[in-house]
Amino acid sequence: LDESQLAELVDLCLRFLSAADASILIEGAQEYAERHGINTAALKTTMRALLLFFKGAARKHLTQALVKDDILRFGLEEDVGSLVAQQWHKHLLVLSRSIADQSLAVNELEEMDWRFGVTSASSELNQVGRTFLELRLQVGGAAGQRHTKSMELTLPQFYSLLQEMEKAKASMDFLT
Repeated sequence: LDESQLAELVDLCLRFLSAADASILIEGAQEYAERHGINTAALKTTMRALLLFFKGAARKHLTQALVKDDILRFGLEEDVGSLVAQQWHKHLLVLSRSIADQSLAVNELEEMDWRFGVTSASSELNQVGRTFLELRLQVGGAAGQRHTKSMELTLPQFYSLLQEMEKAKASMDFLT
């Protein structure tokens, strides 16, 4: 591949990772293969390798210099390393935001029910008179799905959970 072809291929892979839209990759790969007369199977193999490399680089928060070092360690030439590193730097902010958005997708708490109870009978004598909390959380997932999560907590566990939730609320209040 010449320099412009490589830059276009790296750009295609990084745009796909930033958008997480399969159509970008599929259509882009077909157009790229047709425009440059490249075998689609070989192109897919190369793209898989690039995507794997860039995903790893994103997970490890690699800088432009570290990406270039890794490319050089793979035995590629200095100009290839520089080109890939420049493309990485160009897409880094959007890619980081995209990864953060994808990893921070959480379920929304829709409903919460709780009740306290006291164990009145048990085969274990030390469990009698034990106070507990039954907690039922109903969360909304993707595509409108609802899931119910139930748990039973001892009082120390409940107070620990309450403390962690207060810390999380304070952090969220600080960030907003």
